[in-house]
Amino acid sequence: MINQLLLICSTIIIYEFVKFINFVNIVINNFKLFKKILRLFSLKKISDSKKEKLIFVYSKLLFIVSIKIFAIFFSIMILIIILSLLSNSYLNLATSFFGITEMTIIFIVYHLIRKKIYAKLQ
Repeated sequence: MINQLLLICSTIIIYEFVKFINFVNIVINNFKLFKKILRLFSLKKISDSKKEKLIFVYSKLLFIVSIKIFAIFFSIMILIIILSLLSNSYLNLATSFFGITEMTIIFIVYHLIRKKIYAKLQ
């Protein structure tokens, strides 16, 4: 029973954290920067020195965005480890097929409820 409550709480906390951090936009920015770097290699009209400078700038930005993504995953893993210290079998439940299915259902239901509440507030 405690594992189920921890699973529900962790799903909601992770959902709100990802929503607050705007994780989807960070990942989209990462892909955009990666596409810019790849597109830069195929351009013939730009000089090599200009390409070097642009690749350096884009690489720095890509590195920063990638570090943000890593920090978000690391934060989520820290939360899961802390919750696994509260219950020894929480990690087994969270990584099992049943646990992943349950987390997905909780995520979808919470998303729909949050969407309805947010729609009523506006």
